[in-house]
Parts: sequence; C-alpha cells; structure tokens
Amino acid sequence: MRLLQKKGIRHYIHAVFVDDSGMALLMTLAAISFLVAVTVDLATSVNWQMQASRGLQESVRMDEALISGLNLVRASLFADQRKQQYDTLLDGWNTPDEEALRTLFAGMQLSVHVQDMSGRIQINQLVGSKKNKKKQSRGTRRQPGSKVPGKVNGKDPEKLQRELWIRFLLSGKFAVEGQQEAVALVDALSDWLDEDDNERDHGAESGYYQSLETPYVCRNGPLQYPEELLLVKGFTRKLVYGDKEHEGIIDYLTIYGQDGKININTAPPRVLQALAPGVDEDMVGALVAFRKEKENLHALENPQWYRHAPDFPGDIVFDGNLVTTISSYFLVTITADINGLEETGTAFLYRDPQTKEQQLLSWRVD
Repeated sequence: MRLLQKKGIRHYIHAVFVDDSGMALLMTLAAISFLVAVTVDLATSVNWQMQASRGLQESVRMDEALISGLNLVRASLFADQRKQQYDTLLDGWNTPDEEALRTLFAGMQLSVHVQDMSGRIQINQLVGSKKNKKKQSRGTRRQPGSKVPGKVNGKDPEKLQRELWIRFLLSGKFAVEGQQEAVALVDALSDWLDEDDNERDHGAESGYYQSLETPYVCRNGPLQYPEELLLVKGFTRKLVYGDKEHEGIIDYLTIYGQDGKININTAPPRVLQALAPGVDEDMVGALVAFRKEKENLHALENPQWYRHAPDFPGDIVFDGNLVTTISSYFLVTITADINGLEETGTAFLYRDPQTKEQQLLSWRVD
C-alpha cells in the first residue's frame, strides 16, 4: 500500500514537473517566434522605407533636373533671339548638346526635345472673332481703290485660312475621301469656332450636337485644347489621330497663335505642301533640303527664300499673309531617367518677338 502511495506521489511529481517544463518550452518557443516575426516585419518595413526614401530622393532629383532642363531651353531660346530675329531648325534650341547634358546631369539620362508650334496650322485662326472684325472694319470711309475693311493686303484672312485647311486635308495622307468631305469638315469646324448660331452649308451648330445620343452644346469660341476636335462633327479619331493607313492631323495643328502665319523654316512637310496650290511632295523635299543646309542659314531670314530653292517652280507663290520666319510658341518635352525610374515634363512657352520676354503658359510632370 505504501509502495503504491510512493509510486503515485512520484508519478504525480514527475507529471507536474514534466508538464511545467513542456509548457515553459512552448512559451519560450512562442516568444522567440513572436520576436522573429516582429524582427522580420521591422526589417521589411525598414527596407521599404529605405527604398521609398531612395525613390523620393531620386524623384526630387528628377524634378530638379526637369526644371533645370526647362531653364536651359529658355536660355537657348533667349540666346538665339538675341543672335538673330528669325528662327530655323538649325538654331541651338533645336540642336541640344547631348554630351553637355550628360556632363551636367551625371548619373542621369536627360533628353530634351523642342517643337516649334509656330510651324503648325493655327486652328483658332480659321475664323476671326467679332471683336477683331470690328477692329479691322473701324475707321474712315473707304476711298476708291483703297483696301477693303476686314482684309489684309486686300485679301480675306478667313478665306486664306479656309483654302489652307482644304489643301491640308486633301494632301492624301489623312482619312479624308475628297473635296466634298474636306469642305464639310472645314464648315463644321468654322461653326464650332465662330460666335454665332448660323450653320454653314455643311456645318453644325448646337441644334445638331443637342440631337446626339450624348448631347452637348457647340463651343462657339476658340478651342481650349487640340483634342477638342473630337467633339466637332466629322472629326473622327481616325482623322485626328490616324491609323495604320493614315496620319493624324493633330500633329500638324496648334491652338496657339494670333496671326494665322506659319514659320516656313520649321513647318512640317505636310504643312508646307498646303501653303499653295500645286505643291507636291518633290517640291516640299526641295524646300526641306534647302533649309537643312547651314550655308543657307542667312537666306532663311526672308520668308521668300523658297524662291531660291533648287527644283522649286518659280510660278508657285506662298501668300505673304500665311508665311513668316519668326516663331513665338514652343512645346518643350524633357525626360529624366535614373535607373529605370522616369519622369517627363511638358511645357508650352511663349516668347515675345518684340520684347524678348518669355512666358510659361503651362507645365505638367508625368
């Protein structure tokens, strides 16, 4: 009996100590696991924070690089304007020194691209505002033989712009079937831009747009951005942006400019071809080749330099109310890249041809 009691006590003592040791071990393992998990989580958090910090640091560097690149472009535009009063694709703003950029921005890839918007067709000049028309017609009574009010050098600016647009649309490079469609497009755009509600023969005013499945009103004013063309009757995405078979017209247009004049020193070939009837691609090629040669730089000051270009017919004349050699509006695209992290800044600049002052019209970073 006593033996059984001793065995029972020994078994009880053994069970208690063994169970307590197991519990202690389990608690110790649980504590260690918890500490390991906390350590791993902390290390991960610290790692992410370090990466975020490096990313933020690189982002700040890129932001500063983009601003620096923009200031370099503005300095180049100012220097070129002081050097000469006309603008060409041979100027410093269009030929940045890539090696100098790499030296200035060590460890970073910086690309700078400047487009002269004054070489494009000014959308909003297709029609004139009532204010400008009144200003043009204001004055003393017209004498016999004098110029007709509202006309420039005896020519109607709206008619010149209209003819320019039709030639442009009929270049064969855009999704336009023929003369009738081109006229309809110009009528519709004119109605969108003018300040009245009178429809042209093939145009459209608010009555048409209100009848659409998703109704909206006609702007009856200048476009605020080129993409707004998609709202105008007939201006499809294929026409505006192009497709596999056609180019898009948007790359040849601008909402900037007040005089309707195009810088023939920087205008794209499609725009050059639209400046006068009868101009074909071979003639445009002759103009492009002429303005590329450095020895012709001084000749490019005169808007009539095209008359001296080899292989360009002498009987084709660009209307002086459509051409210039001076540029005022520029689109600047700057891209900064650090180890695959990339940011792009886009700016529109206005440079006053008289005062030489510059104005930043917009700045966006993507």
